[in-house]
Amino acid sequence: MAASLEAFGDNHAMRERLSRRRLFVVAVGVATLVVSAKLLHRDHPRDPCQTPAAAPAAQIALLPTGLSLDRVGTVTRVVQDRLNVVVQAITTRPIDDVTILIQDAVTAAGYRPAGMDNEGFEAEVFFTAGSYAGGQALVRHSACKGRWNIHLVLLDRRATPPRVTTGIP
Repeated sequence: MAASLEAFGDNHAMRERLSRRRLFVVAVGVATLVVSAKLLHRDHPRDPCQTPAAAPAAQIALLPTGLSLDRVGTVTRVVQDRLNVVVQAITTRPIDDVTILIQDAVTAAGYRPAGMDNEGFEAEVFFTAGSYAGGQALVRHSACKGRWNIHLVLLDRRATPPRVTTGIP
């Protein structure tokens, strides 16, 4: 290539064009290598069927007093907002057993059963807390054979419920 640059003599513009082309070809080559490396070395996603990790102790501490899901399955996450506690868990127990065990666990925490709907492929369990709707548990098939995902939402009985005004004098 050096010989070809000398052939242009003092033609500075042609030399600059060839240098730019060379830089462009190198940049395209590097970009192609980077993209190829990314495509060939895909990150392996976490296996959703591996043993579920239990929620950290700080999250477990957010559970309502008296609520233990040890007999139900593994609690994987607990989140608390202003009025609710949301619990996610995974179990391998049969759905009929899970619904009863959830009802027992939530009842032990001071909530009252308010109904259940079990369709075999998913189930819902409802609770009250005094005169308020207290929450519900939704049990659904997991992506992993023989596992069920549990999504439990409970009114946090320690929280002060919002004041309701009716507008009636």
